Amino acid sequence: MILLFHFLGKWLRLALRGWYKKAYVHYEQELPTDGPIIYACTHPNSAIDYLFAPLLTNVPTFVMVRGDVFEKKSLNALFRSIYMLPVYRIRDGFSSLNKNEQSFKDCYAQFDKNGRVLIFSEGICVQEKTLQPIRKGTARLALDFVHKHGGKKMYIVSIATNYSRFRMFRGTVMVNFSAPIDVSKYDARYAENPNKAYEALTQEVHASLESNFIQVKDYKDEHLTEKALMALRLGRLEHRKNWAIEDESIFQQEQALVKAMNEKGASALSDEWKRKAEELDLNPFREGLLKQRFGRDVYLFQMIILSPFIALAWLTIALPHQLVRWLLKNKIKDIIFHNSVSIFGTLTFYLLFLTIITVIAMAQLGWIGIALPFGFTLLTLLGIEMIDEYIFALKNWKVVGKRAEYQQLYDEVRALIKRD
Repeated sequence: MILLFHFLGKWLRLALRGWYKKAYVHYEQELPTDGPIIYACTHPNSAIDYLFAPLLTNVPTFVMVRGDVFEKKSLNALFRSIYMLPVYRIRDGFSSLNKNEQSFKDCYAQFDKNGRVLIFSEGICVQEKTLQPIRKGTARLALDFVHKHGGKKMYIVSIATNYSRFRMFRGTVMVNFSAPIDVSKYDARYAENPNKAYEALTQEVHASLESNFIQVKDYKDEHLTEKALMALRLGRLEHRKNWAIEDESIFQQEQALVKAMNEKGASALSDEWKRKAEELDLNPFREGLLKQRFGRDVYLFQMIILSPFIALAWLTIALPHQLVRWLLKNKIKDIIFHNSVSIFGTLTFYLLFLTIITVIAMAQLGWIGIALPFGFTLLTLLGIEMIDEYIFALKNWKVVGKRAEYQQLYDEVRALIKRD
């Protein structure tokens, strides 16, 4: 099973690197190694929210997902083999809640081996930058493991995932791991009244998530706060080559700006700022504009040079991409799942396509045929490395002469942070 984890992990990292420009990671403290961990994770972006814990820590992590998808024996075996465990909710039928006892036993079996399990503690996926109420299930599982099952140690680590834009290709994500909560400090309260212990631990989990999660008041995709964040990112140009970067400063800047916007509302930015943002077509693809110093001719030349490489890389994912587009259009009605289907679907079809190419190439050319899928994958990686430069040139070559005007937008939002 561990071999499957590392195999899937390599390809899923590739898929995430293709979709997200950067992942900024912060650990408030080192993750404990002397006991099992429950990750209490926010859930604004469907299945994608789960991936960061195992892929960033490189440690197998089970995730608890809706139990109704485990009803078929074949699917039950498949999902468990890829680190999934069922959890049943009232909406699945009151009688189904009894099945959670077995799910808890499955979790305990992992905890007995110092394993890790991730729970979406909000209990619902809402694609908003707003923390939902935290359910007691996380606290109940942690405390019952110690006091009913006889576990010697248990930690809860909250994970807050903050996305620049939920459904944006080449956006960024900020993943914050909170300081571990040693649940043993609730032993006395549990002995007195288990329900009070569940409630108190749940409140601590909520507080740790809230401090690490960027919450936008009255969130909408085109909210004024989102525009302000776009202006802040005009001055951001990431030169570090690693995809996952341990850096809290990006999160701190964005959280400070959103806090100021939440407090001041629409009056936080001048009418002139709002007019200028509309006139200049401030959008997510302007990120880094103020740090890029070339003129439009250079970006036109860059597009010409990069276009053949981008086209070749595009050919490697064209068929998987089209199949996923068909799925999104005809089968997936809820946009909450669009990111998940785009990433998982493209990767699945890509691996299927790659397997077919490998079989055909080796059937025709023997072992030398392995060069074809190897070169195919290299082209994909090449496209990932070049795509940001190409997109920036494509989206911005016409506006680079207006940097002074964009600077005004940037300066006003930066002033909001400095005043706070």
